[in-house]
Amino acid sequence: MKSMYANSLFGLMKISSFAATSIFLIILFSNHFVYAQNVSESIGEKFDTVKSKSHESFTVPFSSSNTDRKNPVIYTYDTPKDVSWILGITNNMTYNNSSEAKTIIKLMENLPSEKFIELAMFEQNDKFWVAVNTNESGYIRVHEQDIDGWSRDEPLMVGHANNQGLTVTNGKRIVIDRLSLDGFSLGSIAVYGKDDTESPINTLDGYLSFDLLYGDPRDSPLYFVPIIMLVIAGAVVFILLKFKKRDRDT
Repeated sequence: MKSMYANSLFGLMKISSFAATSIFLIILFSNHFVYAQNVSESIGEKFDTVKSKSHESFTVPFSSSNTDRKNPVIYTYDTPKDVSWILGITNNMTYNNSSEAKTIIKLMENLPSEKFIELAMFEQNDKFWVAVNTNESGYIRVHEQDIDGWSRDEPLMVGHANNQGLTVTNGKRIVIDRLSLDGFSLGSIAVYGKDDTESPINTLDGYLSFDLLYGDPRDSPLYFVPIIMLVIAGAVVFILLKFKKRDRDT
């Protein structure tokens, strides 16, 4: 009887685990596929763009890092993301063998605001910095690491929420934790690498991709995944108790 009970328990656990995983994946991918559409835009470069209800991603080629600070490649969102958002940045570019080879990424509010968040990724020693510019304080580097500062294997993550501030990871660990910017409305992203037009090229191949999730978390079906899993777990416990009671009765 104990063996049958153990087998039933194991079987139910497998079923509940599979069901929870299936529900999670269906919700996750349906949120992308139902609304997604491929759009090709041109603002100096071609963007490979995918949009959904609460997700927007785009990719730029390596040549974006060979533009200069006065003529960056700029991607502008249709509407600013001003509630909460998290941005994943994957750098899959091959750099020129130069101590100054780098990519600069600026997350900007729409004009007339001068507020922006700046990320710098260097080829040499994987140097990395994070800077912020606000109307009140001006330009400040809030994090800088000269060696092993960013990951080539994992995406960098930049997130902001009005009640939590700015959080940045370098692909390995959190380097900025809940820094207050008095709000930040993400309107556009600029990419460049040269300090001026005469500077040597920075990159030779590859791409840079951006993956943004935004909006009120309660508006996303993923918000309810923990609740769904809790219900499934409760159902499993209920069934097991019924089995156990039936075993005792027999």
